[in-house]
Amino acid sequence: MSAAVEAGVQHIPSLFGDLNTVPQDHVRDVAEIKRFLERWTMDPSFRQAYEANPAATIAGLGLSLRIEEITPFIDDDEARALTEAIKAGTDGHYPLSVRRYRAFYREKRQHRRVIRRNAQSSNPHIAAWRSRQIQRCIGQLGMNKADALVHAPAAFELARGCSVGCWFCGVSAPRLELTFHYDDATSRLWRGSLQVMRDVMGDCIKHGFLYWATDPLDNPDYEHFLADFHEVTGRCPQTTTAMGARDIERTRRLLRLASSMDSEIDRFSIITLRMLHQLHEGFAPEELVRVECVPQNRESADRYRKANAGRARQYATRRAKEMMPEETSSTIACVSGFLFNMVDRQVCLVTPCNGSDRWPLGFWTYDEGHFDSPEELRELIEGMVERHMPIHLGCDDVVRCRPDINVEIAGGTDLVFRTKWIRTTFRNVPALEQLVPMMQEGTWTAGEMALTRENESGVPMEQTFLLLTDIFNRGMLDEEPRPASAIVEREAAAV
Repeated sequence: MSAAVEAGVQHIPSLFGDLNTVPQDHVRDVAEIKRFLERWTMDPSFRQAYEANPAATIAGLGLSLRIEEITPFIDDDEARALTEAIKAGTDGHYPLSVRRYRAFYREKRQHRRVIRRNAQSSNPHIAAWRSRQIQRCIGQLGMNKADALVHAPAAFELARGCSVGCWFCGVSAPRLELTFHYDDATSRLWRGSLQVMRDVMGDCIKHGFLYWATDPLDNPDYEHFLADFHEVTGRCPQTTTAMGARDIERTRRLLRLASSMDSEIDRFSIITLRMLHQLHEGFAPEELVRVECVPQNRESADRYRKANAGRARQYATRRAKEMMPEETSSTIACVSGFLFNMVDRQVCLVTPCNGSDRWPLGFWTYDEGHFDSPEELRELIEGMVERHMPIHLGCDDVVRCRPDINVEIAGGTDLVFRTKWIRTTFRNVPALEQLVPMMQEGTWTAGEMALTRENESGVPMEQTFLLLTDIFNRGMLDEEPRPASAIVEREAAAV
């Protein structure tokens, strides 16, 4: 369903397509409201100035907005009223600019879900494994946090380290040491690696991106790698950078290049208010209409607190007001697939989790390896898939529930799995008094459980297998990796 229909408006075009087909006043409306809200969200002095003199403050930004075009986005009661009107299809009395911005906002949220759906692999082993990780994250991280994760199939680092050095880096990026330069040899490895991943994973690889514990703009050849990715996969990946203000003209050229390859949305991490001011001075609002300015500066509203993962864990006490509380889900990882560092020719199999002492970077690492050619990469990836991505629960697999799950009996016949965030119920399950202790023990194989239940309780083996398979497919069984200690030690040392 389009954003226009969702918003109860029939004639609001998408801003995710060719902007040349969208009326200029539409782009201007959305871009100007977006710019106002960026300052409102990140700059307390701007909020104070607006409260003292709204019209003058709007004019001071060089915007043509009226107060009534702003109020539905900054007043809680007005915001709720707008949301209810949209749901009821009665929002036609709001200014057109307000309806346009809300349609764009809803379109961005829907876009995230579309990416998650389209990033599913055509490889059945990878698809089944990824589906389980998505289900697991809902139970472990909560629906709100899980909904923000796209579970991208791959991420490619084009440097070793990062020059930005954020204290709150959720993946503990080390200092910048080396970049992956673009030349004949590296371009062959790069393009060959992308083709291998496309062969193994399918077209979903196009939903990967070219950063992780790196900033893309640290690499002077980033644009070449971006263009190659588009040529091989058919899609321009999202760019997220904290260096958008460092070289305005390079950033402008990058945005134009991305637009020419039909990029949908890019992101600038706003580390300081000065950075936000530089970007607002350097770019017209329309130039950044499809660039999310992500609040990372200390003056930002409380809802933009930092995740308790990576380097930020060192500051859990000192900067507690800027961080999410310990009981809140914390990770910035968004890949359920393969994490590459092209400088080191390394690839790891990863998936998000809560930041913890064992997994301080906020993601599990199942496996890792090195490659020097596309052929070696293919063998490496296929081996990881075979070792860690079963499609089905096997007879000899131990049935152990995730440690965050409580297994209960309700009403005598309902099998209930409960986490901090969700409850899942399987109804009318026979012989629960026998089944639940087996699951709580976590030492029985699927075959042993099925045979014992048939012999002692008369439950057909296939019935038990069907139940256990359903539980497995929902990501409720414990698949947390038990990696070589070196992986865990290295991740802990990075924090």
